[in-house]
Amino acid sequence: LAAVLAAAYVSSAAAVNLNTSAVSYSSAWLPARATWYGAPNGAGPDDNGGACGFKHVNQYPFSSMTSCGNQPLFKDGKGCGSCYQIRCSGDRSCSGNIETVMITDMNYYPVAQYHFDLSGTAFGALAKSGLNEKLRHS
Repeated sequence: LAAVLAAAYVSSAAAVNLNTSAVSYSSAWLPARATWYGAPNGAGPDDNGGACGFKHVNQYPFSSMTSCGNQPLFKDGKGCGSCYQIRCSGDRSCSGNIETVMITDMNYYPVAQYHFDLSGTAFGALAKSGLNEKLRHS
């Protein structure tokens, strides 16, 4: 999925352009948007299990590379644990490197057809080395 990160919809979210692998097992890239929440280097939510019930998302196999997904990604819970490849574009801070995130929660405030609300760690992983903070504030 090609993803374009949206402007912040909550105070801790940032915006950039992003690419993500297809929602259905396709090799095509589709447009999407991403925001981030939680601590800048955190796993996202407090360890309450979220809508998927996953605990300890800062540990393997999640390793803090988590995301809330809006309905087309969350799929009424059937998307829990789904992995997506994402890459950032459209901002000078973007590395363009492909990262993998896992859906661990529901995003109730979509800003695009496909919206990833990434953990701080996952969002920062999309930046060029040393530009995590700049990407978060773009």
